Amino acid sequence: MVNTEWFSIRTLTLPATAIALLAAFFIVWLVLRMQFSKKWSGVYADAIFTFIIVWKFSLIITDFNAVLAQPFALVYFNGGTLGVYFGAITVLLQLLWKRQKLQFDAQGVSASVWAIILTQSIYQWFVVLLNDNSINSEVITLIVLSILTLFILWKITAPIRAIIIYTVGYLIVATLQPQGLWQPAVGVSVLLLMLGLGIQRVGGKK
Repeated sequence: MVNTEWFSIRTLTLPATAIALLAAFFIVWLVLRMQFSKKWSGVYADAIFTFIIVWKFSLIITDFNAVLAQPFALVYFNGGTLGVYFGAITVLLQLLWKRQKLQFDAQGVSASVWAIILTQSIYQWFVVLLNDNSINSEVITLIVLSILTLFILWKITAPIRAIIIYTVGYLIVATLQPQGLWQPAVGVSVLLLMLGLGIQRVGGKK
C-alpha cells in the first residue's frame, strides 16, 4: 500500500504507515499478554524495542551527512525503507542468538506464530484504514487477510504450515496492491517467515 496520509503529534509528524505499525505492535502485544504467558509478550516487547531503535538510528547509516549537519534529525526522522530492513534483520538475528536462553517450547512457538501473523495482518488493516488507495486493493486486502488470518489461527495447528500459508496468501494479496511485490512489507514478510521457521526448528528439538 502507498502511504497517502500524515499525522501530527505535537511537533512530530508521522506517516500513516508508522502509526499503523505502532498500533499493530500494541494490539499484538496485548493479544499475546492475554493469550499466552507473560514471558512471550515480554519477548515480543523486547523485539519491538529493538526494531524501533534500529529503525530510528539507522538514519546514521542511510543519511550520515544529514545527521552530521543536524543531530536532531534523529528525533524527527528514521532510516526509511533500509531502516525497516535493518530493524527486521536485527530482530531476527537477536531472537535466533537468544534462542537457548529463551527456550522456545511449544507455547513459545505458538506465540511466535501468532505474533508474526497478527503483526502483519493488523498492520495491513490499519494501513488500509488510514490511507487512501484504490478501493479494489483495499477491499481485497481487508477481506482476504481477515479470512486468512482467522482460518490459520483457529484451524491450522502446525506452525510451519501456518506461516507458509499466510506468507503465500499475503504475497498474492500484495500483487494486487499499488506497489506490488516491491513494497518493504513484502520483504519483511519473507524475513518473518525465515524467523518463524527458525524458531519452530529450535522449538521442535525440545
